[in-house]
Amino acid sequence: MAALRPEELDFADRARWQFNVGATLTASPSDVWAAFTDNDSWPTWYTTCRVCRTTSAASAGVGATRYIEVDTLQAHERVIAWEPERLWAFTVTELARPFCTAMVERATFAPGPAGGTSVTYRMATEPRWWARPLRRITAARMEKAWAASFVALDRYLADAHG
Repeated sequence: MAALRPEELDFADRARWQFNVGATLTASPSDVWAAFTDNDSWPTWYTTCRVCRTTSAASAGVGATRYIEVDTLQAHERVIAWEPERLWAFTVTELARPFCTAMVERATFAPGPAGGTSVTYRMATEPRWWARPLRRITAARMEKAWAASFVALDRYLADAHG
């Protein structure tokens, strides 16, 4: 794996590429937060995730690390923001296929209608020069994966708490 430049939360707002997707889920903010922060649950509801596991002694909070396989990508990530039911973000520290030099992903949560949750997910990257022509493809793949995963997450939480 190649090392990426670790970044802080503000990178999500200043990166060259910023991709956003959002949804309103029927599940409560506490249930959505619990799923997002439970690494073991990701392969169950994130449709393109094959593996997601904690790699640090602590599984929660700023500084916690994890390993994830999504589609054909394998990455090591470190949590950089942890505000229960409000904000969760990580920086990618290593990437098997490094199409970028830095990456931060951020999820924000807010109470939605009828007790549900509004979620906005942002992937922010600094692409390598050769990846820049792939911007539209990257955006479309990310949006498609998250749209399907939000539906699957809502179903997963309804089954778990229904």
